Amino acid sequence: MNKMRKTLLALVLIGSVTAVAQPSGINSWANHIVLNGDNWEGIIRYLNNQRRHNYKFTIVHIGDSHVQPGIISDEVRRKLQERFGNGGRGLICPLALAGTNEPNDYLLKSTSGISASSKLLSTSKPAGMGMTGVAVKFSGASTTLSIKAKRQGDDFYRITIFHSEASPFTVEQNSMTVKGRQRSDYATDYVLDTSTDTANLRLSGSGALYGVRLLNSQRGVVVDCIGNNGATYRSYLNIDNFARQISDLEPQLVIISLGTNEAYGSFSNITSNIDQMLSDIKTQCPNVKFLLTTPMETQKRSSRGYRIQNNVAEVRDLILAYGKSHHVPVWDFYRVAGGAGASNRWLSAHYMKTDHLHLGNDGYHLQGRLLAEALLRLLTGEDDGSDIVEPVKQTVDPEPKEAEEEDTSKEEEVKEQEEQ
Repeated sequence: MNKMRKTLLALVLIGSVTAVAQPSGINSWANHIVLNGDNWEGIIRYLNNQRRHNYKFTIVHIGDSHVQPGIISDEVRRKLQERFGNGGRGLICPLALAGTNEPNDYLLKSTSGISASSKLLSTSKPAGMGMTGVAVKFSGASTTLSIKAKRQGDDFYRITIFHSEASPFTVEQNSMTVKGRQRSDYATDYVLDTSTDTANLRLSGSGALYGVRLLNSQRGVVVDCIGNNGATYRSYLNIDNFARQISDLEPQLVIISLGTNEAYGSFSNITSNIDQMLSDIKTQCPNVKFLLTTPMETQKRSSRGYRIQNNVAEVRDLILAYGKSHHVPVWDFYRVAGGAGASNRWLSAHYMKTDHLHLGNDGYHLQGRLLAEALLRLLTGEDDGSDIVEPVKQTVDPEPKEAEEEDTSKEEEVKEQEEQ
């Protein structure tokens, strides 16, 4: 065996030892979106119409700390773009500039300091607040904002800057002014001089930055991710003109992944809060479709360690009930992940963090792949969105079966002796 073959074998062996087993108990039969009487035929036709040369199909994914790292949304983005085309990276938010964690597939940096910043759950919001749940103001009259899309294929030439009301930035690239077209009081579009994965833009103005959207010239899917630590339905409803700002993204589908933080606080008003959020967005985006997702089982600390947070199951039931009664589609991640008892299995497989609340990277990648698979089956027409029917568990008493096997072997032994 030569040196190269030995090296390859060693790598295979290392990989087999260090590979992490997927959590047991995942209900693949439940990985299915229930339409609850809604009709997605319009968006299915839109996505699958090959004669639409320049369409953008926009999905907005709104959530909490499970969504903020961008891993779930990124899995959905990559899987759907592989099937329907890459329309661009989409919305990127100044999360790190505001002092919190952000996805690792982009960079937003400023040459000047931050004079004020706001986060969704901050008591005071000196930089104001936009739909992304974060806002930053720059020191001085201008700053150079560096934008980099780190993943191959995410080049952009058209950007939209989301900013405080009626306070658009003057933008320069290579000392030349980039002409802007104000989309609304909160958003301004700019076209760069060339397609690129990196841009250094000189921003002048006193407004606050909420986010930047990166698009290309191709047809395909765009997934805009809005995730904030600690977020609830009410958190987003408290943002002034939240739905109006969402309409600037022109979404065809809005996925909402909330409920975990309600389970750790008050969830008595969650049904009315869901209804208000959907109604507000529908008013601004009349043709939009919605998808609600449920949180999986988590645990909370007690005097004796950790115990199941039973409120999560109750919140999940309320989300399911709302979807059924209001004809809103639901992806039941609680059931897909394994239902009751899933948290211990995900912990054992190291797919859930030791805080017994958040998933690790492997866990969020798995959640994203499962959601993407369920969406793909529906959007390609493979799935019809009907209600889930749990498979009947077959119970077999092994005792009679073993006895029958023993009797059969004895009969065969007698037969063999007679033949000899």
